[in-house]
Amino acid sequence: MALGLLLMVLLPVITGCHTYQYRIVQPPQANSLVADGPVIVHYDPLEYTFARVRDRLAVRISNPTTNQVALRGDKSFVVDPRGESHPVPGRVIGARSYTRMLLPPQPATAEVIGYYGYPWAWGPGFYGYGAPFWHGYNDPFVYGPSITYLQLNTPYDWLWRTGPIQLHLGYERNGQPLEHHFEILRERAP
Repeated sequence: MALGLLLMVLLPVITGCHTYQYRIVQPPQANSLVADGPVIVHYDPLEYTFARVRDRLAVRISNPTTNQVALRGDKSFVVDPRGESHPVPGRVIGARSYTRMLLPPQPATAEVIGYYGYPWAWGPGFYGYGAPFWHGYNDPFVYGPSITYLQLNTPYDWLWRTGPIQLHLGYERNGQPLEHHFEILRERAP
């Protein structure tokens, strides 16, 4: 029992798992640490809630007003720690509602179902030496369906190991432009 408890405590240290925290540097009034609990930042007229979700920063953008606000994808972007710009998808935030995003976004994956290789090889196999493998192409013991998951990389996808990002969000409210700027630092937790 004591050995099991000791292994549970030491396993994250041995395997090198790291916990990260986020520091909101800009705007100055939001200078907050996102570590164990959510942080709320009021940035007129919207309200942002930042929380750590696994290895990503979750952002909830709330619109407490009675008018819809459009997050403009053509006016919004993220600059990653390496200095590369990435687009932010646009969306409409209805009156008295909210939307969410993850930083960095979770990449999309696609499932590909296929077969192991092509049946053109010759050599020793299930049918004896010199028998072509394609004789057993429909035999599930020789060839079977394989499922592969491919990560789809788009301009929206980026990595955030450590360092600062610049988050620029361009909105439109009642036909008027509105801009919010954030600088957020990802650092290893002590």
